[in-house]
Amino acid sequence: MKTTLIPLLLFVCLFQTAFTQNTRPSKKFIIENISIEGNSKSSDYVVFENLPFAIGDTLADEKINEGIEKLKSLEIFSDVVLQPRAGSAPGLLNLTITVEERYWPHFRFKGGFSELDGWFLTPVSLNLDNIFGMGNFIDLGLTFGDRVTRVDINYINPNIFDSDLDFHSKLYVHSQEILHYIENEKVVHTVPQGGIYLGFKPRRGFFKHFKFGISSYTINPDSIAKVGNDDFSAFPDEVAKHVGEKWQASVFNISFNLDKRDQSSFPSNGWWLGANFDQTTKPAGNKVEFSRFILDARAYHNLFAHVVLAGRVKFGSISEAAPFWEKFYLGGPNSLRGFSDRSLSPSGGGEKLYQAGLEFRFPITEKHYPQHFLSGVIFVDSGANLLTSQKIDLKSFNNSAGFGLRFRIPFIGIIRLDMAYPLEFDDSKLQISLGHTF
Repeated sequence: MKTTLIPLLLFVCLFQTAFTQNTRPSKKFIIENISIEGNSKSSDYVVFENLPFAIGDTLADEKINEGIEKLKSLEIFSDVVLQPRAGSAPGLLNLTITVEERYWPHFRFKGGFSELDGWFLTPVSLNLDNIFGMGNFIDLGLTFGDRVTRVDINYINPNIFDSDLDFHSKLYVHSQEILHYIENEKVVHTVPQGGIYLGFKPRRGFFKHFKFGISSYTINPDSIAKVGNDDFSAFPDEVAKHVGEKWQASVFNISFNLDKRDQSSFPSNGWWLGANFDQTTKPAGNKVEFSRFILDARAYHNLFAHVVLAGRVKFGSISEAAPFWEKFYLGGPNSLRGFSDRSLSPSGGGEKLYQAGLEFRFPITEKHYPQHFLSGVIFVDSGANLLTSQKIDLKSFNNSAGFGLRFRIPFIGIIRLDMAYPLEFDDSKLQISLGHTF
């Protein structure tokens, strides 16, 4: 079980190295002027408000690329070109930003990887973004994710009421598959859900890394699940008490996201830190009650050439009273490779989640790096998923190692192919998913 400690110890060293490297000084410029070109519909305000710098700021050279990435991520511009030019005196810099606008309505096919929610694929998305040229976002989409299918209507109003707050809202209908392993049988349990989310995200200062919101949902877990093609209803008590009835929850959420990676598509240096806290309001009637906390830390260090050492640790905790659909599940290509999907979980889900992982990443094709076509990885995973009543020790952890390939496909993103070997017994699994594991 000493192998359990390897990812965690190496991650501590990696995170310290990534943090130190990320804080090294770089060449600085003072921005003398910023001009915007190509925006016949969008106001200059939309561009200026989404730049990580302004006229008069002292700008580190790496912030220029960050500005381009930020504007492209809005998806209201099909192309963004930022041209720096020498200013009127040494140390001064003039920036010209040329944008190519998208016009609505338009359909969009998209896929990829969300840092907190995992992979997703949206084959149909109707977008009415930037209707009045002020950067508003509206879309209706059908999305497939990690054992979830959902239909969402999203609306984002940047700088609502001329404030430094972005307003986020969502109406959604989800159908989620929960896997139970009962008497060595894999039980597929469908849990439909519908609800609304309202939230605010600050744009300035330290609080720009936070998002505050509240959601209200109604959920009605199916009373009949499936084992293969056969019906199944003999749920264990942990699941049965929430089956066959409608349940409601109102959940207050605070999320935190601090991204210090050099870039997101193939990070080679820096670190990323995410945290999420959920708290339900006081239950009344058929309402569920729980609190949940998740902490996720990742670090990246370029060893030589384009070979990168990437590491991750993740911890999660949730109330014992939480319903099974809110608890933690471990195992499979998106959590602990080499094991069946969600197979390393207590009946009805876990209440304490521990994960650690290390990857050596290297490009196999160099063209267009870091947007290159093919990469290879060598990895080690470790994790445990426990009830609150269970004590954690080294025997609680499951561990695996393996190797894999990453293919970058237009519109979809990264397709991940991994061959993983559990370290505690002689077995192997070939697993496919989307996006980096972290």
